[in-house]
Amino acid sequence: MEPWIARTIESVLSQEGDFEIEYLVINDASKDRTEEIAREYETRINAGTYPIKCTGITMRIMTQENTGMYGAINYGFAQAAGDIYAWINADDTYQEGAFAAMTKTFEAFPEIEWLKGITDTVDEQWQKQRSGACRTYRQDWIREGIYGQEAYFIEQDSCFWRSSLWKKGGPIPDEYHSAGDYWLWLSFARYAPLWSLDVPISNFMKREGQISKGITKYKTEQRRARTKRTMSAWTARLFFSPWSRLGPMFHPLFVRFYPIFFVCKPFEYIALENGVATKRHARSFII
Repeated sequence: MEPWIARTIESVLSQEGDFEIEYLVINDASKDRTEEIAREYETRINAGTYPIKCTGITMRIMTQENTGMYGAINYGFAQAAGDIYAWINADDTYQEGAFAAMTKTFEAFPEIEWLKGITDTVDEQWQKQRSGACRTYRQDWIREGIYGQEAYFIEQDSCFWRSSLWKKGGPIPDEYHSAGDYWLWLSFARYAPLWSLDVPISNFMKREGQISKGITKYKTEQRRARTKRTMSAWTARLFFSPWSRLGPMFHPLFVRFYPIFFVCKPFEYIALENGVATKRHARSFII
């Protein structure tokens, strides 16, 4: 992760707002300069020479011996003391204002335990390749594993949740090496609905060699995590397969047909209006 880790770290440390950041960097036996680069930032934070734009930052670098990505994530959250959890992989980045938007929403709605913003896609030079969208998620479909299988994904890098939800739904089992986030969403959905926030939160880097490219292994682990396929799953596949292939130009047509295929309550999502988090009714599953 040597070529990308500095920008990832800076996307966390540069967040501005009325909150404290506890930043735990878990080095899972990296053999390049990843840890060295991270420790340079840790030194600057501890020395007070890095410009801090929030109320405080605590940064710690921890090393463990190659237990895999989700082993490192579990280890980090086991050390965490914050109220709101999230993780960012070493080649992805947070967008400006991400933490402030999440903080305002969680403070405005104490009943919300789990929140997802918008993920944009970038290339290895951080050039935007695709703008994300604010999508809404049904709790029953998350429990059944439909999102990320028959329907669109729940992108991990723009998800935040309360520490209390992690204590109920985590940690991620050791046998997962690719689809641990998929398992975690199924677990979280047993306890709380996922709310959508109509704010750009993160950038997912699409590049060669990343774990998410190993789609065969990912799908194998998905099958292990999910329930037996239901009629809802098969109906979702019938609906979303052409939705994904035909592209945005045809999305309004699918929005119109959605109530014919599926019975559900009206969708709701969160928007920021003049810096204030507000619940809104959505016209469809995609804003």
